[in-house]
Amino acid sequence: MFLMPLFPALRFAVPVLAAAAGLLGGCSGSTSDSSTGSPKVATLQSADVAASPSTSVDDQRPLVRLDASDEEREDSIKLWAACVFKLGGPGYEDPRSLIWHRGEAKAEKIRVACQSKEPETYEQRQQRTDIAAFRDNQREWYKCAKEAGYKLTPPEEDGQFGLTEVGPNGDFGSAKMEDCRKEAFKE
Repeated sequence: MFLMPLFPALRFAVPVLAAAAGLLGGCSGSTSDSSTGSPKVATLQSADVAASPSTSVDDQRPLVRLDASDEEREDSIKLWAACVFKLGGPGYEDPRSLIWHRGEAKAEKIRVACQSKEPETYEQRQQRTDIAAFRDNQREWYKCAKEAGYKLTPPEEDGQFGLTEVGPNGDFGSAKMEDCRKEAFKE
């Protein structure tokens, strides 16, 4: 999405940089060690960096497994719902009500405060953390659904698609569509 405008520049920059590196490499002196006759290799040494846990609120969100039952999905929402209701009060019994109050300062404050408790599907997490894999999986899902007989919209740039009609197979919640989704996004 936000990287796409960079691709034309990268297509131009990579060959230019490769050519410049080749020219610079060709102009250098001898590359062999006179005592061993083996080529010298230039290396950059970086200081070891200790891995630190992610501080992103999104990385703290609970993950809803692909094979989660409806009951498990509902259970995963309970902590988030309690947080939203506690901070929002009447009118915020359903955490999805944050969507209805979008743009309001109170709703934004609640959304930020409760974000770490909002469940995230496997697909949402993959879209956020590995867009290339997400697009590949979306293509697989599209292909499977198409082969199963679903009438689909052409996929968007990020691979997402919709139904053009609900036919005998049903909609996105149907068993066949869920099987295709699980197969495409299997962990």
